[in-house]
Amino acid sequence: MTQLKKRKMKYDEENLIVYLCKKVQKIGNTSAKAIADHFDCSLIKFTSFENNFTHFKNSSGNPKLSNEQISELKKIVSLYIKDSYKPISELWISVLIRDFVRHSIEELQKTQLESLLINPFLVKAFGFDDHKEVVTFYFYQKITRSIVTSWGFTVEGLLLCSGAEHSDIPGFDMKVKRNNKNYQFQIKSSPNTMSIEQVRQLNTHIKNIKDKISNIPILGMTYGTKEQINSQIQSTLTGYPKSTMIGKELWDFIAGEVGYCDKLLNLIDEIMKEEPTKFSEEIEVKRQTLISDWESSFGTGKDSIDLVLQKYL
Repeated sequence: MTQLKKRKMKYDEENLIVYLCKKVQKIGNTSAKAIADHFDCSLIKFTSFENNFTHFKNSSGNPKLSNEQISELKKIVSLYIKDSYKPISELWISVLIRDFVRHSIEELQKTQLESLLINPFLVKAFGFDDHKEVVTFYFYQKITRSIVTSWGFTVEGLLLCSGAEHSDIPGFDMKVKRNNKNYQFQIKSSPNTMSIEQVRQLNTHIKNIKDKISNIPILGMTYGTKEQINSQIQSTLTGYPKSTMIGKELWDFIAGEVGYCDKLLNLIDEIMKEEPTKFSEEIEVKRQTLISDWESSFGTGKDSIDLVLQKYL
């Protein structure tokens, strides 16, 4: 996660208002912050704004937002904020999860046959002789890569909503203050995403921490178990296993609450019950569309595969 560009943002009421406002066409950061200030950075005031925009004017006395923008903003608020009296952390989590799923579906729907990067050598090595196998394999590969990248940003936000803060030490993503100490975390999604070189690089960051009494370095993995941590980490990471937290242990520590991980999963489950679209259904619809596009352009079977492979060599 340290390779991703950090978004130095507080997950508070003001920034949630700004975040939602910027979804409206032609509302930029400056206007969004002005709207948040107009409502005293209060989400409760913001979500009951039916008449308040009559007073939201520029220095010339003209409305700052058009009727179309106000209408669009109302739709966005009703879509994302179901209960503005909930804790701000839960509201942010709801927004982040909804946006992650929507973004994933949008990326899926935009996928075209031409965007599938087909490796002729793998096609031959796996013995694919059915064009549907080729389309399915490379479609899933493309979508998986896109989702993994998007999830990296989302999970960072979830951790920051849950109690972590951005770290100010190079090589670490976030920190948690506990018992007069700063626990400095480098975050990885799973227990199998680090090479030996990445572990050594983390060891260098650990070595460079000046105040090791007040700053405790931890490798945090957002899911998995201790038994699943790869051999590179186990054999090379400084201070292993005390310098790692994984799965429930990580989430519960970040939040300072036993059982928080289960609570978070239940919250996500409840959020997605309100979403009418099922991702699995969207995947299958798109897969069938891509197969149909292939057949229209190249035919079927092994002959169509050989024809397509010529484009990639």
